[in-house]
Amino acid sequence: MGAAACGSDDGAAGSAFQAKVVLSEPDQVRDALPSETSLPSGWKRSSGAKPPQAVTQADASSTCRKKLKADCLGLQLGGNVRYKSVSSTANDIRLTLLTFDKAENAGPVFEAMVASFAEDEGAARKVDVKTAAEQSQAFEKDVDKGGDSGEAATKVLAGTMVMRIGAVVSLIELDEDEGDHKTLKQFADLQAERVKRVQRGQKAEG
Repeated sequence: MGAAACGSDDGAAGSAFQAKVVLSEPDQVRDALPSETSLPSGWKRSSGAKPPQAVTQADASSTCRKKLKADCLGLQLGGNVRYKSVSSTANDIRLTLLTFDKAENAGPVFEAMVASFAEDEGAARKVDVKTAAEQSQAFEKDVDKGGDSGEAATKVLAGTMVMRIGAVVSLIELDEDEGDHKTLKQFADLQAERVKRVQRGQKAEG
């Protein structure tokens, strides 16, 4: 899980979603993460990068408790994947999932993840980006990029999105975001829809 700062949930952003299936199998988690064929135009899996990965309950629970001030009750599995922009090789997007046995256990972890950003350096700003999730909060942050080989560092805008979709918590971290957060929203919508489909017991498309 990456670092950002500040925020609160936007519970009105998405309508209530009733999950039929608990994502407790690695294949379900891998299916819920965006595949390379489902990506928005201009994104790909970089050379050597792994396809969507599932993380064991033990590892996901340990990481969750260490990084967040939460008990992480009911945590089933974790998952992650990373993609790269075709036009800017320095621009990565990282997607992380934590799956739970029920929404009531996912909620406190969503809140703790948002709160953990608020306790960081305070350099990030809460921004309003609508999603299809039941709870979501986006952030933007100015970060230094470059500066190697004597070159001056440049400022870029990084974006972060935290969502709860049913019994799943999602974290999306974008190295170089746009001022209108178009890419962050594209990936948030894609992630939310895939998680919903798998929780309905359906196969995610693409």
